[in-house]
Amino acid sequence: MRGLFLVCWLVVGVGFARAADVPPPVDPPVKISPPVDLAHLPWVDGESLTYVVSCYNLLAAQGTFTAHNKGDHWEFGLALKSLGWVDSFYPFTGQFWSICAPGLPWRSVEFGEYRFEPKRTIRERTRIDYAAHTGTREDWVKNKTVTYPVAEDAIDDIGSMLYHLRTGPWKVGDRRTVFVYESNSEKQANATCKAIETKAFGTWPAQSLLRISVLPGKGTHHRGHLTFWMTNDARRLPIHAEMEFKYGTFDMDLTKTEKVVAP
Repeated sequence: MRGLFLVCWLVVGVGFARAADVPPPVDPPVKISPPVDLAHLPWVDGESLTYVVSCYNLLAAQGTFTAHNKGDHWEFGLALKSLGWVDSFYPFTGQFWSICAPGLPWRSVEFGEYRFEPKRTIRERTRIDYAAHTGTREDWVKNKTVTYPVAEDAIDDIGSMLYHLRTGPWKVGDRRTVFVYESNSEKQANATCKAIETKAFGTWPAQSLLRISVLPGKGTHHRGHLTFWMTNDARRLPIHAEMEFKYGTFDMDLTKTEKVVAP
């Protein structure tokens, strides 16, 4: 059920979301993301973004993303819990953390989670060794360790990817190849800015938004589609997302913010 929420963020679009009978896409050439300007990020220490996931207007889950400046690097967190009908038949909670390496290039060095589901508990951590080009996933419940190859010199995890996509300039037609490690392998997705639109979502008034489409690429076996809308200003706030998942069609909406930068 982690995918119920996180998939919305490419992990979302990285092919963890699944739509039936959609033909596999043809992978376009790799398009590297522009360098991250660490001196001018669209978030600040202590930023908190709370989202609600719904399916056909029925509440399903809530998650709060947080950003923490540790001096020489950034760490990100996610607190996740089920709501509504999901909480009735499959209640879950989770705490996730993501640690980025100091300096440039932008890249993740650790991702972990504590997740509690009916009859199952997940406690695990993955660390990336860029010198050895490997990822090591430690399952603390099963006392099992798996090491797998990582081809890239810089790769995101599920958490850091959201923040990475918020950085740098976006204009219509821009495309970025996203490299992400998840479970025991490296995965790839392609994010494209399809339009700049003036739209309103939920309690958010009509404003200029970037519409970003994300399709799965190499390393994924599911076929799905994610679209999200992000403010076209200094905040780069993702305020709405739509995705197809094997459990149905889900929406995700930003409902609360704390300590965000000025527009």
